[in-house]
Order: sequence, then C-alpha cells, then structure tokens
Amino acid sequence: SLMRKTMTPELFAKLKDVKTSKGYTLSNGMQAGVLRPHLGVGFTAGDEESFSVFKEVIYPIVEGWHKFNPETQEHKSDLDASKVVMSEEQLALFQKYVKSTRVRAARNISGYGLPAGASKEDRLAVEGVLKEAFGGLPADLQGTYYPLGELSSEQEDALQAGGFLFQKPGPMQLLGAAGAGRDWPEGRGIFHNESKPVLCWCN
Repeated sequence: SLMRKTMTPELFAKLKDVKTSKGYTLSNGMQAGVLRPHLGVGFTAGDEESFSVFKEVIYPIVEGWHKFNPETQEHKSDLDASKVVMSEEQLALFQKYVKSTRVRAARNISGYGLPAGASKEDRLAVEGVLKEAFGGLPADLQGTYYPLGELSSEQEDALQAGGFLFQKPGPMQLLGAAGAGRDWPEGRGIFHNESKPVLCWCN
C-alpha cells in the first residue's frame, strides 16, 4: 500500500504518540493498511485535523493515489454544465447505449469526524444536520428520509430493488477495516425525493 511505502521507522516514531483534538491517532489511521495490506491506500483520516497532524503521511499518499500534490497544487472545481460538450458522434453513441447515469458527490460536514474516526455522537449530529437540510429543500426536491435502523421489510425491499440501499462496509474493504461500520446502523439513513432522481446517503 501507499501507507507502507510512505511510513518509515523514523516517521512512525515521530507521530506514534500524536493525536488530533478528537483523539484520532496514527495507529487509528494505519489500521486499515495493517489489517488489509493489499488495499492501495492503506491509511484513513479520522477528521479534518488529521490532514495537518499527519500531513507527512497523508500528503505523499494523496499525491501517489491522485497524482495531485496538496502542498503545491490547488484543487479547482468548474460546475458550468455548458462546458460539457459532445460531438455528434459521441452524442449518437450516448443516446444509443446509455439508459441512465448517476453523478455522485461525497461531502463531509466540518467539525464532525470522518467515517473512520466518527463517534456515534458525530454520526447522530450529522444525521440531524442533514435531516434539517432535507426539510428546507425546494418543492421539487422534497422527499422522505429513511433511517436504516427503522426500515420495514417492505421499505428495505423497495429501496434494494431501486438500487438505493447501501450496506455496512465489509471487513475486506478499506472503510470497514478502518472501523467505519461501528454502531451500525445508528445514525445512517437514505433520503430521496418523490420522483427519485435525487438520493442522499447519510453516514
């Protein structure tokens, strides 16, 4: 893994007793890479502070995985859909073969732990923030939030059939090995609007 390539005895000795203000340690970050050394990354950040506290580990991993140097480069986003242009040939192929598409974005809320380091309280707080946000959406995006722990078998079947239901991270996956499945399914849920083109997974 990239963690294995980055971690030296000297770096481990320097950071092994360091922790973030939320209590996330070097050992916590390394857990997935130690348990599942075949996974490419090998290290998980537990909160936003991890990126500065464990910078000497995380930055080389980010550069190795994404080919992006966070020390010298700045990430730029351009959400102008008018710049997405297809040739007539590309458009014809798209219309011929594509039945549906999904655009997925994963975001975290500042001040709360990331999946590998989130406490039960963090997840419940994030769930509360999102439920409030869902309630304030415009009419065409209004919908229903389904807490995973309160789903009826009928609701579970319907969400599964639609491809909406998400599962607990398995022990062979990076997040599962990092502990992101703790307290499952507490604080997790699914929101979708009535016509279902908009879906949000919580935690």
